[in-house]
Amino acid sequence: MDDEHKDETNALRSHDESCSRSHNDYSNSSDYDDDADDSDLWDSQSSANGGNSPNDDVVHSEVQQLSRRETRAIRAWRVFILLLITCVGVGVSVGFWVILSNEEHDRYMESYQTFARSIQDTTKFYVNNLHHATRDLAQTITVSSLVRNQTFPFVSVGLFETLARHSLQQSAMEALLYSPLVSDGQRAEWEQYSVAHQDWIAASQSQYMQVSSTGNGATGTLQSDSNVYTEAGSVPIAPYIWSATTTNGSATLRVPEPADSGPYLPTWMVSPLPTSGNFFVNANRFNAPMLHEQYYFTAGVAREGVFSHVPDLLHETTKASIDFDHYSHREIDGSVKADRASDKGLPHAMLIEPVFDTPNEKTANVVGYVEGVVLWNHYMTGLVPDGVNGICCVLQNSCGQSFTFTLTGSKPEYVGVGDLHESAYDGTAVYVPLYDYIYPNATQQLDGHCEYYMTIYSSAEFEEQATTNLPAVVTAAAAGLFALVLLVFVLYDCFVERRNSILLEAAEKSHNILSSLFPQNVRERLFAEQKEAEILAKQNDGQRARNLKGYIDGGMNGVVEEADDEMGYKGKPIADLFSESTVLFADIAGFTAWSSQREPAQVFTLLETLYRAFDEIATKRRVFKVETIGDCYVAVTGVPEPQKEHAVIMCRFARDMMVSTRSLVKRLETTLGPDTGDLDMRVGIHSGPVTAGVLRGERSRFQLFGDTMNTASRTESTGIKGKIQLSQETADHLIGSGKAHWIAQRSDKVVAKGKGEMTTYWLVFASSGGSSGPSHANSSEQDPQETKLEVEEETAPKTDAQQARVATEKTSRLVAWNADVLLRLLKQMVARRKLQKLPLQGNGTVDENVYLQDGNLIIDEVKEIITLPTYDTHGNADELDLDQVEIGNDVVEALFDYVSNIAALYRNNPFHNFEHASHVTMSVTKLLSRIVAPSDIEYNQASGKSLHDHTYGITNDLLTQFACVYSALIHDVDHSGVPNAQLVEEKSQLAQFYKSQSVAEQNSVDLSWNLLMEQRYSALRRTIYTNEAEFHRFRKLVVNSVMATDIVDKELKTLRNKRWEAAFSNIESVESIDDVRNRKATIVIEHLIQASDVSHTMQHWHIYRKWNERFFFECFRAWKEGRSAQDPSESWYKGEMGFYDFYIIPLARKLKDCGVFGVSSEEYLNYAQRNRKEWEARGEEVVQEMILKAKEMNF
Repeated sequence: MDDEHKDETNALRSHDESCSRSHNDYSNSSDYDDDADDSDLWDSQSSANGGNSPNDDVVHSEVQQLSRRETRAIRAWRVFILLLITCVGVGVSVGFWVILSNEEHDRYMESYQTFARSIQDTTKFYVNNLHHATRDLAQTITVSSLVRNQTFPFVSVGLFETLARHSLQQSAMEALLYSPLVSDGQRAEWEQYSVAHQDWIAASQSQYMQVSSTGNGATGTLQSDSNVYTEAGSVPIAPYIWSATTTNGSATLRVPEPADSGPYLPTWMVSPLPTSGNFFVNANRFNAPMLHEQYYFTAGVAREGVFSHVPDLLHETTKASIDFDHYSHREIDGSVKADRASDKGLPHAMLIEPVFDTPNEKTANVVGYVEGVVLWNHYMTGLVPDGVNGICCVLQNSCGQSFTFTLTGSKPEYVGVGDLHESAYDGTAVYVPLYDYIYPNATQQLDGHCEYYMTIYSSAEFEEQATTNLPAVVTAAAAGLFALVLLVFVLYDCFVERRNSILLEAAEKSHNILSSLFPQNVRERLFAEQKEAEILAKQNDGQRARNLKGYIDGGMNGVVEEADDEMGYKGKPIADLFSESTVLFADIAGFTAWSSQREPAQVFTLLETLYRAFDEIATKRRVFKVETIGDCYVAVTGVPEPQKEHAVIMCRFARDMMVSTRSLVKRLETTLGPDTGDLDMRVGIHSGPVTAGVLRGERSRFQLFGDTMNTASRTESTGIKGKIQLSQETADHLIGSGKAHWIAQRSDKVVAKGKGEMTTYWLVFASSGGSSGPSHANSSEQDPQETKLEVEEETAPKTDAQQARVATEKTSRLVAWNADVLLRLLKQMVARRKLQKLPLQGNGTVDENVYLQDGNLIIDEVKEIITLPTYDTHGNADELDLDQVEIGNDVVEALFDYVSNIAALYRNNPFHNFEHASHVTMSVTKLLSRIVAPSDIEYNQASGKSLHDHTYGITNDLLTQFACVYSALIHDVDHSGVPNAQLVEEKSQLAQFYKSQSVAEQNSVDLSWNLLMEQRYSALRRTIYTNEAEFHRFRKLVVNSVMATDIVDKELKTLRNKRWEAAFSNIESVESIDDVRNRKATIVIEHLIQASDVSHTMQHWHIYRKWNERFFFECFRAWKEGRSAQDPSESWYKGEMGFYDFYIIPLARKLKDCGVFGVSSEEYLNYAQRNRKEWEARGEEVVQEMILKAKEMNF
């Protein structure tokens, strides 16, 4: 029976029941009992004669009354519904406009704030680099004077051009110059000295030509500079201190300064050399306009570098001493502007750094100045990515100057002098105090220098770029939809009214017939039986589906039944077939390799974070989560409730999963360490029928079965990291739902186990609203405006600017992670001191200059035995909540700043870089965690001494653990990308200084230690060590650990092997128990850092392949640059075999033999043996692949 006939029958029943009650009332009336027979007769006669009986009149009257009564009610409801639709339509349209407009504005402001924060962080990095560059050069001049036994002002710096070029490259300044402070009494002697020692100019020329020929010069240097340097020295210097004047408004004359007019500040050494040759030498900088206040303020008040106002750089004195027409402008990304005529009007400033007669002493005498020419335009470069336009930056200083720039992608545009931002965007101002980074305690403006700050504003251009017309489009669509609904309702009401009139007429006729055939009680029974039959049929049809849904809605509990002896379970299983469903399998690509480097708690932190986010998205998308199997997430739509758009819903869910994953892994990298941000999802989706049901038992589970599950799994396993692969069936569903623009066919067919060749598709749709976050709208909502993305089988190569931005973001995350690891150790150290009732910080009385004396080699400090503290019976610091341990903000900021500067000291090598140092740090942290809590020692108060002895005292000394992590962080600082043997063969300055022994390692320790000893890190040092004993133990641990990473030096290797034999041989030792324990601790620490330095060889194959390939690229680049005699590809395969056989596997066995690393030693040895076997089988093929990649990189 179709719907129309059912409605008609129901209407007839309603009217019949009403008429039957009226007729029954008459038949039961006492007034007609006596005449019943007469009435029946009358009825039959009148029916026979075609007339109307009295009962018919009553029925007709009841039907008409019911009709009129219901019609009045329907008309009232009709008006109400029309008004309701109109009001709801207006309200929804206005609501859409308001909500979407607010969301658009919020997205725009969020985007702006994100870029503003990025600009703030980047400018901090740039300004810090400026100060570090000038400060380091000033320190070098001071140290050079002491090393060469020179007395100020009669100081010349060897390799000045090389040192200055390095500082220019680091800071992107225009020029650097050094001017000594000369008194009246020293003037004559100085003028003789300057003439006698002007050979530094020729030396600078030679150094420049050498740097240019090796390709290691400062980025951005013009090739035409070589001609300039060739001519340098052809013009004699002025043999006197002079100032500039002009003749006839054009020619510049050098006029000697009057006698007894000192002191003087003659220009002496400059990089790069200007086109005017030697004309600049002995120009008195004190005559530079409006700069003398900065010199006096720097010497008398600040005692460190300060900025000047923006001076007239074309003033004769300034122009004579520095020829600015020569200097090439270095962009942050390394590009060069050969024509700088248009840049003369750009705002510059001078960064003036004092030179002291004693290094690292701010109270020493100022004997000169290093000045850097700062073109502010450079430091607006690269603040935002290409494609982001319209952010306005107003550079201002406390000297009353302001300059406006507009950021157009990565290239800034100088607007002009003054604050020229759009006043309508005053409310978007973000204040960036540049001086806060140098003077954190400054509270007032001081005369004599300019405090710079920058204010960031939005603009109409940026707002227009960040917003869309989506609110207007959606509002118009909503209004049109409600208008259409209103029209359809009116038309539908007309048809219903016409249909009801027809049904009413038919009901009157049908009731008359039924009344003549059956009495009232019979009719009522027939209607009741029919109704019961319909109800029973519906219950039978939905019982099993309700059982399944009830099981799921009830939390999948309570289905355990008592087993029947023969049939297994009482009652039928709860299961059903769902013919329309879509199944998703999602796997974390790279998870297995990533987890091989992590502790179990870190693995579960990642999985719990991701799965919680997926579950929230699934709930909002009405997707049913089936289960998780390891790192695989399984979900389904269309089950247990049918969903017409099951494929569309699942694709939206997959897209949201992908976006959420990429956001979360970037954030988790700061807590879970390197490579976390590189993880991504690999997703496969297939549509088809599934059998769904409950597997009963002690732990009942909802399960899906069928070929659809197998196909979905194969679709995922044959996919690609970062992509969503769809089967043909899912693609057909999307096409049928009008979503053909969401998909693009994969260019190649995949071969799946048990399926053969399969045609698959990529999901390529994205929201055009600009939001990168997952949408949480219900599936019943309207689709967002979706646009097809262009599909490429290979990822498009990133531009240099994009690569630099990605590298900077990753470096920032690694800096945060390394600093967090060290901070947690610092907090444990402070907590332990608190338990021991010791001072939480040192008082600054430690003599820290003992290791800064010239002539001492780091390698001579290597100790055979380092004495660790004896066991302490006080409480365990791990028992305290580290979040409750307070460390001053000055210490935290200094720690993060120090790690940032260490990261900046690493060179951009393929292998020996900051990312590799972070990888080594992570391995050290993992091994230390196994030392601290080995599985075979029950760690409690009763067995604390046992744990201390078992681990040779390492567990009881948190300073030792801190030193190990710190050593891993710094062990490759400033590594040049070539081995020590090459540096020795090249007779480099470093090799000569360190006497050709462990050159790179000693240099790393020196640079890192000298940086740590700077005044700005005094609070950090006082927290690391509190007394002389801790200071010297920290130094010894760092030196031994870093020197241990030199595994090539035969002498060091022999000494380490002897110490190992002495510590772990079975020969009875004559040493004391404490000496034996300390000897073992010393050698274990060295092997810990050694194993961590090559830990990639003892981890998952993919980790080994990644770092092995990078090391190959580094060696290949050195060979291509002429810094290696042999092509590494010729011996790489056999070399790796030997490396495993004679170093890696023996080292892994030593980790196991020393007995303190728990399960990690077994893990490292097993991975080493498996990787060695895999390399033997596939190594030659891998080498060929690496050769092809290396050639494509054009080293």
